[in-house]
Amino acid sequence: MTPFQQKILKPIELPTMAKNIHVLMQSLDNDSLTYQQIAKVIKHYPDITARLIFLANSSWSAPISPISNIEQACSRLGTSVVKSISIAISISNSFDPEKCHGFNTQHFWTTSLLVTEAAGLLASKLPNTTADIEFEQTAQTSGLLHNLGLLWLADKLPVETALAFQRVKDEPTLTLSAALKQSVGADYCIAGGLIGNQLKFPEILISVMEHHLNCNYQGSSKEMVQLVSLAANMAYAVHKQSDEIASNLQMEALGLDSSTQQHIFQQLCKNFEKTQDLVKILFKGRDNSVFSN
Repeated sequence: MTPFQQKILKPIELPTMAKNIHVLMQSLDNDSLTYQQIAKVIKHYPDITARLIFLANSSWSAPISPISNIEQACSRLGTSVVKSISIAISISNSFDPEKCHGFNTQHFWTTSLLVTEAAGLLASKLPNTTADIEFEQTAQTSGLLHNLGLLWLADKLPVETALAFQRVKDEPTLTLSAALKQSVGADYCIAGGLIGNQLKFPEILISVMEHHLNCNYQGSSKEMVQLVSLAANMAYAVHKQSDEIASNLQMEALGLDSSTQQHIFQQLCKNFEKTQDLVKILFKGRDNSVFSN
């Protein structure tokens, strides 16, 4: 029996705070919310409130005058940033991956926010006329949550997950998914699917978490899975400092042309350092990593 199988003999362990992720997502799941209404929701989460105000006053935001309350912070940062960052903070408070040697907090959240941005931009460019603002926002949320399973593995199976990180470091051609299957018995997609089900996430989010690495997925959420898969590939290329990303099957299946993809990719490259700076401010002092792949 693998370490993962042993761990899930009982219901998946999720801290109390993790259950609030779903509540927070539901509360913010309305594209017509004003920043005052968003602020009213966030006031119920003191840590999120404090960190958003801190971010709004940071050099990353560079306000003209001090930001003293959450309403001002939401107005300064913008609703899209506030929603994504609020969910990210809630998630980060729910898991403790720091005990996993080699887990890179900065890399994890930079990747998550890049995938969030790319997924939203890709969704806005789809030729499918059914794509709308709700679809775009779902794409952003899917991008933010796509690798949630890795946080759980690093928290609950830190030794085995650290071994997977080390194997990837020693064998650059080995994917993290393959390394996790060897040392843990499951990759972060399998773990993410189980967590999403336990948290009662919408099916479309669960499908992305579970299948974004599966190029043969043919389920009802196929378009969203392909979109987030493409977004994740873009984020990976940005981290590798590639000049461009190669065309792939997801792009063709989504009906996107190469010029659209390259435009979005260049935008991610342009925002890479700013995203890194954002993560450093939000998660300062929370990274003990020696591995940054």
